[in-house]
Amino acid sequence: MAQSKQLAKILKGKIWKFFGGIKPQELKKTGDIPIRELPLPDSVSLPVNRYLGQGGKIIVSVGDKVKVGQPLTIPGGNRNVPLHASISGEIVAISDHIIAHPSGALETCITIKSDGKDDIYPPEPLKDWETSDADTLLKRIRDYGVEGLGGAQFQTAAKLGSSIKGNRNCNIFIVNGCECEPVATCDDRLMQERAKDIVSGIKVIKRILNPKAVIIAIEDNKTNAIKAIKNAAKDEAIIRVLPTLYPSGAARNLIKIVTGIEIPYSEHTSDCGIVVDNVETVFAVKQAVIDGIPLTKRTVTVDGEKLSDHGNAWIRLGSSVNFVLKQFGYTEQPSNKVIFGGPFMGFTLPDLSIPVTKSCTCLFTPSEKELPPAGIERNCIRCGRCARVCPSRLVPYRMYALSKAGDHKKTLNCGIKDCTECGCCAYVCPSKIPLTSQFRKEKAIIRILDDKQRRTDRAKERMKLHDERLKEEAKIREAKRQAALARIAKQKEAATKNAEPSNSENKISDSARKAAIAAALARKKNQDKNSAAAANLSPEELQQRRQAAIAAALARKKAQSAAEKTNTVINETAEKTDKNLTVQSTDGLKPKAYQEISPEELKRRRQAAIAAALARKKTQSLTVDKQTNTKQD
Repeated sequence: MAQSKQLAKILKGKIWKFFGGIKPQELKKTGDIPIRELPLPDSVSLPVNRYLGQGGKIIVSVGDKVKVGQPLTIPGGNRNVPLHASISGEIVAISDHIIAHPSGALETCITIKSDGKDDIYPPEPLKDWETSDADTLLKRIRDYGVEGLGGAQFQTAAKLGSSIKGNRNCNIFIVNGCECEPVATCDDRLMQERAKDIVSGIKVIKRILNPKAVIIAIEDNKTNAIKAIKNAAKDEAIIRVLPTLYPSGAARNLIKIVTGIEIPYSEHTSDCGIVVDNVETVFAVKQAVIDGIPLTKRTVTVDGEKLSDHGNAWIRLGSSVNFVLKQFGYTEQPSNKVIFGGPFMGFTLPDLSIPVTKSCTCLFTPSEKELPPAGIERNCIRCGRCARVCPSRLVPYRMYALSKAGDHKKTLNCGIKDCTECGCCAYVCPSKIPLTSQFRKEKAIIRILDDKQRRTDRAKERMKLHDERLKEEAKIREAKRQAALARIAKQKEAATKNAEPSNSENKISDSARKAAIAAALARKKNQDKNSAAAANLSPEELQQRRQAAIAAALARKKAQSAAEKTNTVINETAEKTDKNLTVQSTDGLKPKAYQEISPEELKRRRQAAIAAALARKKTQSLTVDKQTNTKQD
């Protein structure tokens, strides 16, 4: 019920006020100058780290020919978009190049040398976008490199997708046309010249979000832009004209002005059912979906009294700042200062070879009249002016003191991460303390410390898992060792039992051993007797005895063979008898006398038959021995 009342207030046009803010000199002299198209640069350098992410890769090589709009990278993760060539030509380098950062840091860049043809990669408009689902439109927006062009450069598809993820619904979609940064007028000129295209982009986003209300917010110092948007929007959106106050263009401040809702800094605005997009971002969405053109250029305001000309221009991404400024009559001098992004949110460039990126809204070359020197920094007098103008309700002088003292933990507790770096505190400081610069430095230090802590935590977690794995492996090895020892002990016990004979077995083995010893002694005694007797015999008698021994051995061998044959015959006879008896019993052919004989009687008769056969065999052997002895004699 409370939400419906709040929405009713919003639709009626109620305007709220955010905390703090200032009214600086606007310096918007280029608002009436049309956007121009600059000539092609000789080369562009496109930073790629932002367009890779985890698992991303560069898909071109040095020497490749590329066209305008051709993809150069495949992004990894969900927060990155592909990078596209902004001119046609040849890739001459993939190496480190200075980028847009106050420190002049280096980053991997793809350098393309222009061929002067400006050949375009074939555009692919999404003809059925009006009937396409949200996933299809979001994929197109991401694949065509659309990011936030208001300065934050947040991935547009991810922002839109998070507001409708799961069971979430988008309540309000706000198009940000405030452009509160002094000097910058690129959004103002885009609304004046491309109002219909911006409204077409709003239709695409409405197809994705299906919001309850669409609001276009414009500050009241942009009268021509307000007229153009009103004529183009008609019933597609509600136009809200806001009082000029810096920084009303910041997303949370704008939400507070338009809806009266304060979004916590711990939450993302799109996660709370409210989506805010810059007018140029909405224009880029229209080009990506309806025209099939990827994001390869943007409008930039170029102004300052150090230039002979000024205005707004379509600038190819990756063009050097030096090339852009020369198109507006800039003469480089050691005392000149070039600000990248505007006098409040921007920073002074350390080098003019830095490439223009999607986050660049303004290039400002001020004179001392436009931007007086900062003056001599003095000690803080605790006047509290910085706290009264801070839109984030922070206490800048307290954060500054803690930051300078190196107490990063307390600085973090004071809310340094909620600082939007708007520059209001430094603007009103009577002691000329560079508060915003210190806060940027402090946030960078905290990011480094957080990253170091994350790496340390990951290392500790890996070490913990490693120790747990070693302990588990040690337990497994100990269990295997104990099992092996148990098996060995069991085997030893079994061997000991088998090696200990019983008393009866010991008695039998002892008697057998004694008998074997006695037999061996007897054989030895006989051998000795035979040897003594043989010593008294003549050679002829020895020869006769030897022949007689050989003949006796042959006779024994023959008798043994005959006995084996007899045993074989007996066994075969017994088997046949058993078989015949079995068959006859099975077939019912046994005589009645046999049928009445018990198995024990049959077994006895079989043993008797075997004994008779053995006796006959023995008789045959005795007969053979007698014959042999007779022959020897």
